[in-house]
Order: sequence, then C-alpha cells, then structure tokens
Amino acid sequence: MKRKHLLYVIGLAALALVLGSSLEFRRLDEKRAEERTARFSPAEYARDFWDNRLAAVLDHPQPADELIRLFNTDMEAAIAQGRTLGHSRVHAYLLAGSGRVTAVQKDGLLVSVLADDPNPEILLCTGAYISGNAVRDASGLVDVSAFSDTMKFNRISAEINRIVVQEVIAPFLERTPQVGMSVRFLGAAEVAEDATEKTPFGGRVGATHASPVQASWHLLRVVPIRLEVE
Repeated sequence: MKRKHLLYVIGLAALALVLGSSLEFRRLDEKRAEERTARFSPAEYARDFWDNRLAAVLDHPQPADELIRLFNTDMEAAIAQGRTLGHSRVHAYLLAGSGRVTAVQKDGLLVSVLADDPNPEILLCTGAYISGNAVRDASGLVDVSAFSDTMKFNRISAEINRIVVQEVIAPFLERTPQVGMSVRFLGAAEVAEDATEKTPFGGRVGATHASPVQASWHLLRVVPIRLEVE
C-alpha cells in the first residue's frame, strides 16, 4: 500500500514538473514575442522597405494615361489590375507617366497626362505632408496578416510617406516647378471603386453650363516615388 502511495506521489511530482516546465517555456515564448513587438520600429521597417525592397516592384508600373482612361470607362477592369487590402473597396496602383503642369498648388501639382486633353487629370502630391497608404499597398510588399497590431502597420505608411517628402519631393521642389513645365513621374495611387461614378478623372465636380469654371477638378491623387523635370 505504501509502495503504491509512493508511486502515486512520484507520478504527481513528475506531472507537476512537466506542466511547470511547459508553462515556463510558454511564458518564455510570450516574453520573447513581447520583446520583439517592443523592439519593432516602423521607421527602420520603412527605411529597409524603401532602400532594399521597393525597387524590385517598380520595373513594370501601369501607364498613367491608360489607367486613367480605364478608370473613366471601365472601373471593373481597373479594379482587376489593382492591389486590394483584405475586403476593402479601395484599390492601390503603381503607375508612371509624363505630363504638363497646368497649375501649382500648396498640396501638389495639377498635371495633364492625356495627349488629347489639356485639362489636368492628376494631382501629383508635392506638399509638406502626405497621408494615406498608397505606396505601402501598391507595392504589395507589406502583408497586414504579419502584424498583430494595426497601429504599427499604419505607422509604416506614415514613415514611408515621410521618406517620400524628404527624399523625393524636397529635392524636386528645388527645381521650382512652374505652369507649363513637363514632368516625369512614377508613383502610387489609391482609388475607391466609386471614384468615377459621378465624375471622371479630369472632369469638373459640380460643373454646370452656367458656371463650369467655378467647379473644382476631380483628380487622381498620385504619391510620387520618382519625380523629375523632363
């Protein structure tokens, strides 16, 4: 009887040791995961993205003039050519082209890229601050499922946009862009599925026969990745 009792006690002790070790390993894994999360730097991630990864996906951007025509005539076909994050109704695109500056504004340049239309279709962002996720999402290089914290995922875009302002836009503005100047660009855009439902890109929002000039332009917003004067 005593022998059985002793074996029972030994068995319980062994089980407790195994469970304790398993729990300790689990705590260690959790601690390491927390440390990795704490060490994550959106700025460093964005820097590596820009310096070492982005160039690999820039070889075949879509022609800006063709893409704009597609947005204006067949949005369903345009959607199929974009990148989509989850079930979003906003799609991201890499595009490239050249055009003539028709106006210079605080937040960007109005640019005409369609040969048969002198009016602008694009707002080329050249302001001191850029919002949105165009570059991050259009690249297809950043997987949202790899991030448990959506705040960190969104901060990556903020850091990428900061690089764009400092290393693409600032040097370009030193050339003092002016109306009539020709520019060449490669950039990223985010487009909602209903973006051209009422007004095509290059059209006037709220335009009437009585006051067509007072209406604002409906433009495709493009965040530059490469930008130069032709």
